[in-house]
Amino acid sequence: MPKVFLVSEQPVLLCGFEQALAGSGLEIAASCSPSEFAPTIREHGDPDLVLVDITGGLTFVNLREMHECAPVCAMVLWADTLPLELVFKTLELGVRGIVQRSSRPEQFVDALRRVASGELQIGFGSPRDMSQPRRRKSLTPREHEIVTLLRQGLRNKQIATAMSITEGTVKIYLFRLFHKLGVRNRFELARCGILDQLQLSPPPGAHAAGTTGQGISSLMGSMVTPAAS
Repeated sequence: MPKVFLVSEQPVLLCGFEQALAGSGLEIAASCSPSEFAPTIREHGDPDLVLVDITGGLTFVNLREMHECAPVCAMVLWADTLPLELVFKTLELGVRGIVQRSSRPEQFVDALRRVASGELQIGFGSPRDMSQPRRRKSLTPREHEIVTLLRQGLRNKQIATAMSITEGTVKIYLFRLFHKLGVRNRFELARCGILDQLQLSPPPGAHAAGTTGQGISSLMGSMVTPAAS
């Protein structure tokens, strides 16, 4: 039975998590505040999942510290809607799921189960009608390589070996491709990944420089400019 740590500054919310997970097939190993996370990990050992409430003002620094305490644990964030650039950054810190606080209890439980089974649960919009014509999409060389290997039937671990990257990096690439191509999973990606529908991006120098970094509320504002790793 997968073990879950619950992390929040709000005791009432921790009780709500416990009630929602009762009878779910997930074992609650411990509940604590973010400041108590490190000693709780030392006392109980690594869980399979860490559910972190970030609605109270946690920052990238906090998430990085938690990830360093439990680097093999998959993190799931309880959050408001996050800007896409922040979602990408959380993936680099061990986050494998984001559950919006507007989710129903059954959706909440299902997301945790799926992350426990190794899936990435970030959430996407409604699937496109696959019969509709698609506009050509521009991929980077690495994205193009990912799609090519995926269509050969390779699994994430095999793709990581072939590309000399980590399996976690493969998952981040896949998430970016899902968003870029408007698909929800690797099967839809393989189906739409016909190479004559895709094209390589021009060299980096051909793009205008400049990025945006706008935060949303206390957590998101501080997460936009995390300390360099």
